[in-house]
Amino acid sequence: MAEEKKVTEEVTETPVQQDSVKDEVEEKIKKQIEKKQAKNEALGINRIAEYLKEEHKWENYVFVIVSLITLLLGCLMLSGTLVVKDNFPVIGDYPKVFAWILVAIAGAGLLYAVYPFYKPAFPELKKITWLKPNKFLADTIRVFLFIIIFTLLFLLYDTFISEILRMIF
Repeated sequence: MAEEKKVTEEVTETPVQQDSVKDEVEEKIKKQIEKKQAKNEALGINRIAEYLKEEHKWENYVFVIVSLITLLLGCLMLSGTLVVKDNFPVIGDYPKVFAWILVAIAGAGLLYAVYPFYKPAFPELKKITWLKPNKFLADTIRVFLFIIIFTLLFLLYDTFISEILRMIF
């Protein structure tokens, strides 16, 4: 009987010890999470900044800014606002060609820099089920008929109200 009591006591002590160890680990994890949150708050890092920091490299942002500046310079040269002197080497002879090259390079750079932002959307587009051409045409005709009917209705209301206002005044 004494042995059975010892075995029962050992069995009952083991889950209690496991629970206490589990509680300690959970407490440590909670403290670590709280420290990280406090650190982020102290640094002023919010969710958006954290997402951008982890998902998108800062080089893309610099590349977008450089591409926009290049695009702006090319457009200014094409509009004649920014003029290149004729004696400037190579560019001075063909300023419009150079401006179009700047615009093309800047456009390609923008597409390249912005692509990672939209990349996750492409698999989602594949999940879309598109309408059959006949259904699409029927729905389009219904929408245009609806617009025409409401346009005529509002014109009729406008005419009616303007006649009443003319009679009053």
